[in-house]
Amino acid sequence: MKKRKKQRKLIRLSNLLLDSLKKLNGSRLKQIQTVMDEFNEKCLETIKDKHLFDTAVEKNWLIGAESIRSRIERNLNDFSQHLQRFKELINSDEAVTPNLIDIFKELLQIEQEFGKLNINFKEKTISVMTEDIVLDDTSLGPFEIRLFINQLAKLYEDSPYRVIAIESNPAGNNSEVTHPHVSGERLCEGDGHVAIRAALEQGRFNDFFMLIISILRTYNPDSAYISLEDWEGRGCYDCGDTISQDECYYCEKCDREFCPQCSTYCRVCETTVCLGCSSECQECHEPVCVDCMNTCVDCEEKYCKNCLNEEGLCKNCELERKENENEELHSEKADAEV
Repeated sequence: MKKRKKQRKLIRLSNLLLDSLKKLNGSRLKQIQTVMDEFNEKCLETIKDKHLFDTAVEKNWLIGAESIRSRIERNLNDFSQHLQRFKELINSDEAVTPNLIDIFKELLQIEQEFGKLNINFKEKTISVMTEDIVLDDTSLGPFEIRLFINQLAKLYEDSPYRVIAIESNPAGNNSEVTHPHVSGERLCEGDGHVAIRAALEQGRFNDFFMLIISILRTYNPDSAYISLEDWEGRGCYDCGDTISQDECYYCEKCDREFCPQCSTYCRVCETTVCLGCSSECQECHEPVCVDCMNTCVDCEEKYCKNCLNEEGLCKNCELERKENENEELHSEKADAEV
């Protein structure tokens, strides 16, 4: 009874996948049409530029000819990209749509390979779980590879799957990066892009999951969102540099983390602060936090508490007051003698 129920479930899933693959093939043909139009447009632009270039050369318009040559060079770079995309889409091997039995066998193979295939008919998703991924002694935990069946038809526009960290150990300065090659649950496929797309187009779902796992087990520091060397690091709020936990300074005024170059400490209260939450005292020229800065009652300039007297005067204003007081006393004494 359980076996029949399981078979019916897999047959139902196979039909869903087959429908999506048929839509994907239709989408692929429309995409080929779009790329052909773009390719044709690039060809027409090149022909037009060729005539303009010939005219400029014949009339010895050297500056104009050089300008057209530069434009042709730029267009050729775009041309090669369109040509490569065109070749990938037009490849006849990628147009083969499997039948229902082939897809059913694929699902059985996935269960045999991974032990369990997670099916959600409500969300129309299938997923498998990886084992704990460990790269260079850094444990990243297991991942769920979730394929959205209804999004298969949009393969050429967006990725139809997500790579979800289950026991997340994200990079210290970016919680979205859960693997050196995964950011925001999206995998950087690198050289595996063509193979992954071909596996989905041909309904080779077991190969699809295996390809993803192969990339997750591989570390390429040159294409990593964040390298494993900086994995435990944090990002300086000011300059954005990645720093280790030992180099991280916490500003007690704005509650953010900074690198040594973007932080200091108040010379009055000895509190760690960032450069944005500190100012330089005009008298002693030392960094002081905002709470330890006061305004001189006379000149209204900012000074640290240590550079103001009990009356709230800076040294210049204190000296000026004394001079004024001495002048008044001298004047009063002179008047008395007269």
